Amino acid sequence: MNPGAAAWFKGTATHLLERVDPYLEMLKRHDVQVVRLISDDPGKIIYEDSVQIVVVPYQAST
Repeated sequence: MNPGAAAWFKGTATHLLERVDPYLEMLKRHDVQVVRLISDDPGKIIYEDSVQIVVVPYQAST
């Protein structure tokens, strides 16, 4: 079990990434707050295929 895990598209998955912006715009039009995140190192990879990774984010140091 990996609570907090999140899926990210790889930068090379351009055919999928080009579809994201229209969805973000639609959500914004309906006053849903969204943020598009881009990261070179979003966390510990627990799954990977040709277009995506699933990561567990690094813990913030306290």
